[in-house]
This record gives sequence, structure tokens and C-alpha cells, in this order.
Amino acid sequence: MLVAGNLSAATARQRSKQVLNEVWNEVSRRHFNKNFKTKYQKLYKKFEPKILKSTNDLELSKEINKLLQALGQSHIVLSPPLGASLSKAMSTISKNIAPNKKAIKGKKPPPDLPADTGISLSQTDNRICVTRVRKKSSGARAGIKMGDVILAINRITLHPEVKFHYDWPLIARALLSGQPESEVTVKILNAKGETRTLSLKRQVNGEKWFKLGVLPRSYSDFYATVLPGRVGYVQFTAFTTPMLLHFRKAVITKLRNIKALIIDMRGNVGGLLMYPPWLAAWCCPEVVHFGKLVIKGTTLKPKSSPQKKCFKGPIAILIDNYSYSCAEIFAAGMQDAKQAKLFGTTSSGKCLPSMFFKLPCGFRLQTVTGDIRRMNGGKIEGVGVKPDEKVILSIKSLQNGKDNVIESARKYLLKQ
Repeated sequence: MLVAGNLSAATARQRSKQVLNEVWNEVSRRHFNKNFKTKYQKLYKKFEPKILKSTNDLELSKEINKLLQALGQSHIVLSPPLGASLSKAMSTISKNIAPNKKAIKGKKPPPDLPADTGISLSQTDNRICVTRVRKKSSGARAGIKMGDVILAINRITLHPEVKFHYDWPLIARALLSGQPESEVTVKILNAKGETRTLSLKRQVNGEKWFKLGVLPRSYSDFYATVLPGRVGYVQFTAFTTPMLLHFRKAVITKLRNIKALIIDMRGNVGGLLMYPPWLAAWCCPEVVHFGKLVIKGTTLKPKSSPQKKCFKGPIAILIDNYSYSCAEIFAAGMQDAKQAKLFGTTSSGKCLPSMFFKLPCGFRLQTVTGDIRRMNGGKIEGVGVKPDEKVILSIKSLQNGKDNVIESARKYLLKQ
């Protein structure tokens, strides 16, 4: 690791040059633009002098990320070596989710499965708020309610008003998760303006860990219910195989008699690009085309293959600023095919295929490998998917026991 004061200026400059070259060469090699280095040479020269003046790994990653951000493309992010984590929050997350291999008082170690507090979160008005509390969870037993605002987790103050490489709802959710039977403290602000600090025990949620590249392990949870008026509601937070199998099962069992369906993509981090067509195959009887994907000159045109037992009624899809990647592709494809109406706020616009690497220098790199276009030729990257009806999540409505975005979609569907 490069530490200020420990290395000469010449050695620090050499280290900075090495890291910059490794990053730039890997991004160029993987990028969908074959003339990447030529196209962005001036940009490289503009940022290079300040990058080479970096005296430590944190400063170096910060300066290189300024160059990568100037490319105007998401999913190109450099993280310093693990010993120089970007924040205390990210270090805490890695520790919480590490497998617990120690026996406690002669007992076998708990199963290596994700555990949480049963609290679902979102961000609105620069605050992290509770959108749902799972029944019989530790969060429910502690009296946490919809609309409560999360101020801190494990004494780490949340700053949703400050932009970070990883959005704060994802950080907060990750901080709440960990190993079974472990404890986490949560500081909340309730509807009465009262502040409380609670100690919650994490409980197994029935899902499995998954890992994307060098990012910390994570998990997705699945929730399905029937709302008044026989409107089905489904939410999951990542496009993984277990989530889609849950969806298929719900469609042919729990939701088999519904009249309409709401698919909540808010806070969905995306996943594998093959999954949006798979999801559409189980919720739409028509073939849905998802534009085109270009990777190093090869063009793919993904589309769904409708299943006989798929849902065949009207659909509403919920999106927000924290809908990413595959969630955006799915919403855009259904919107372009006129098979669903979108509610919420414009999605993140972070929608490019990417890969994760650990570079020889020890830094971790996420970089893009392809470009995606909608059926109408429009971009998602940097633009996002705009809802047909803009609805901003209201903390007041949550405190009254209702999610106003869900209610807007439900009322629309009941008229169809």
C-alpha cells in the first residue's frame, strides 16, 4: 500500500504510474469501443499529471476515479486494496458477512446463510426510511414501523445526502445483514420525532449468499402478496436464479387468481443479462424484445419466450433512482412493448454490462464490456428509464401505513 511519508516522491510517482497503466489498459481491453484509447487520449492526458502526484492509495483511487467518471459511463469504478477501504462502512460490511467458522460454547458454528433484521429500506428526501417490516422479525419485535428514518447502523452515521460510489440504501441494507444470531444496533427517528437506539438480532431469511466479482457477498430477498382488489405484488432486490424461481412459483400458486400484478423494481441492483427476458416470459403472454446488446462488435437481441402458465393480466412496474442494470432493462423493455405502465421516479441510468477484476497492483476494478440500446434506439446509460407516472415516495404516507407509489399503481390497475 502507498502511504504518505513512507516512500520517496519518485517511488510514489512510479507506483501511481503503474496503477494508472494497469487500470487504463484493462478498461481499454474490455471496452466495447475498439478505439477506446484513441478516443479518450486527450482525457487521459488531462488527468494524468494530478494522478501521478498522488501520495497514497486512497488519494490515488480518488484521482483515477475522476478520470473514469469523466468518461461519462457507469460501472467503471476503481477501489483501493482492502487495507485501504473507501469507508468504515464498507469495512464493516465485509466483516459482518464473513463466514463464521468458530464454535460458540461447544456448539457448532451457525450456518453460513444470510441473516437480517427484516427491515426493507429506501431513500427519499435525503433520508433512509423503512418501507416494510417483515412479520415476526427482530425489527418487528423491536417496534420498528414503516416510515421510521434510519440515522445510524452500528454507530456508523448514514449520510444519504452525500454521493458515494455505492448508493446509501445499498450500504444501509448491507450493514443490516450479516451472520445468523449476530447483533446490530440501529438508531432510528420515528414519526413522533423520537430518537431510539435498538439492538437487533439478525435472523436467517431463507435465502443464499451470492457474489459479484470482488464486491462483498450479498443476497436478494423475495416478497409476494395479494393486495386489496386481487392485485398481486412482487418485490425482489437482485436478478438471481433463486429470485426468478420464486417468481415462477408465486405466479402459478400464490398469485394464480389475481387480476393484475405490480412488480416492484425499486432498489433492485440488477444481475445477469439473461434474466429480464426470463422474467418477462413468466409475466407476459406476448414476446417482449429488449433492444440490442453490443459486445466487441457482436450484437445480441434478447427477447422473451412466453410460458403457458405465465400471468396474462395488466402489469405495473415500480422503479426509482436505485433501480439498476437488469431492473432498468426489464422496465424499459416492458414499457417499449407497451406491456406495462411504469410508476415512481427515473431509474439510475447505470446500465452497462461489466466485469470485476483484482489488478496485479492490488486495486479492484469494475469496468464495462458492452453497450445496451432500447428497442427505439434510445440509451438507458446516463439517462435512466422514465416512469409513465412520476410518483415520489412519501415518508408521511409510510408513517400512515401506506406506500403511496404502490397505491398509485394499484389504483391504476383496478381501472383496467
